[in-house]
Amino acid sequence: MERFFRHVVSANKVGFLSLESIAAIANGLLTSPLSGAPHLGRRLLERVGPNRHPSLRVALALPLVTETGGPADYEGGHVILGDVLKDDMASDPLRGMAAAALADSARLSRGMEPDVETAKGMYATALELGHRSAAYNLGLYWEGHWERNAPGDVVPDSTKAGQAYKRGGSNARCAARLNALRTRSR
Repeated sequence: MERFFRHVVSANKVGFLSLESIAAIANGLLTSPLSGAPHLGRRLLERVGPNRHPSLRVALALPLVTETGGPADYEGGHVILGDVLKDDMASDPLRGMAAAALADSARLSRGMEPDVETAKGMYATALELGHRSAAYNLGLYWEGHWERNAPGDVVPDSTKAGQAYKRGGSNARCAARLNALRTRSR
């Protein structure tokens, strides 16, 4: 693993790897079950300099809020995700990923107080930005599977849940939940 890490750093120094490629490699290391790989993924991001590109910033923020490859830094991770969400230079899918991660933190009380309204709004934003998997969590909210409801919402609401799942497109989990809703309504 260490040798692979050194090769990636060298390839970056000579300009052989794009910043998006480095972000993908770092994410692969961060999620790898191999011993030491998550730690090397975080080191790679820190060494390359995450402030150079939005994809690198998201790649660093996600392990900060999930304690992958090292200790959590919820506040720092949330700040980075918020900055990427506001960054007009970042692609919509990348901004959607940032919004979904912030929604997860608000829903799961990951480094912040639980905030159903913020979580629901961030999942909706993520979905609008093309992050289709956010539809699953939004649908679960409308089905009444979250512990709390936002003020003024009547939950469960099968119609709104179905609409959310449909927006998930070809997402298999959304399709399964949509099928379950249809089966129950018969």
